[in-house]
Amino acid sequence: APSTMYRAASGLGALKHGADTQLLNIAVRSASTSVAQRSSGGFLGWLTGARSNALPPPDFALPGVTIPPPLADHVEPGKTKITTLSNGVKIASETSPGSACSVGVYVHCGSVYETPETLGATQLLKKLAFTTTRNRSQLRVVREIGAIGGSAKASANRELMSYSYGALKTYMPEMVEVLVDCVRNPALLDWEVKEEIMKLKAELAEASSNPEAFLLDALHSSGYSGALANPLIASEASISRLNTDVLEEFLALNYTSPRIVLAASGVDHNELVSIAEPLLSDIPTATGTGKPKSVYVGGEYRRAADSSNTDLALAFELPGGWLKEKEFATASVLQVRIE
Repeated sequence: APSTMYRAASGLGALKHGADTQLLNIAVRSASTSVAQRSSGGFLGWLTGARSNALPPPDFALPGVTIPPPLADHVEPGKTKITTLSNGVKIASETSPGSACSVGVYVHCGSVYETPETLGATQLLKKLAFTTTRNRSQLRVVREIGAIGGSAKASANRELMSYSYGALKTYMPEMVEVLVDCVRNPALLDWEVKEEIMKLKAELAEASSNPEAFLLDALHSSGYSGALANPLIASEASISRLNTDVLEEFLALNYTSPRIVLAASGVDHNELVSIAEPLLSDIPTATGTGKPKSVYVGGEYRRAADSSNTDLALAFELPGGWLKEKEFATASVLQVRIE
């Protein structure tokens, strides 16, 4: 009898335990459903303990926010507008969609305008771009560019020096002022000039182990007689002769108003002119040096190198160069096609 009672009690306990488990499972499912209906926070909501109502659909309109209409399938490109100041400086611009703009100062000056005494000046001036000016320290220049999320760079080639600056459109006035200051008023401090000369020499030593870097210079030095034969990569001896006085004289002769263009994309032209004219209208109108002469003579250049590879380049004269639109377009297509 006791054993029978024990079994009955055990069976009753098992039955009660099963009923409790079933009730617990129902409660958990009910609570889970309730939480799922009240909260859509997912793992992050569980982690932070936050609860929220169901998220609105993706096309839910926010109060007080107007969505602009989409752009048309075909957007007419902005027309280029050009204004020539009284001293000959040109200001060109065109509008463009988007929130960013780009401003650049371009000077018709490059290695073709260098003399034996100033060889390497354009490359050194490129290195000195956005350094100390008569109005700003180099640290201030860098901080002002970085403060608006801007990006500035300079480049130099045989016939053009360029200084460009890109940022949001709302900062266009600040961009123009800083850019013109860096181009017009470089301080050319002795220690900065010497520091950049040391960097140029280091780059020259590094490039000497890469024959491919000298191919373009070799083509010009052997193919032309005159200004176009001037090297873009000046020798160490030429760079060592450069100093502040040489650079200042080079700037005075070549950075003259008829050879300067301020161009911008993504800005209003009238606003650009109103900001830039006071900064550029007093640039001297002196013509400076005359247009350098070059004659294509053809030739061959060979150089031994400690390498298992052979680098070869062929070049041909293009009458009119890049100054004629038809030849320019044809040469550009051929260049892309060959590459």
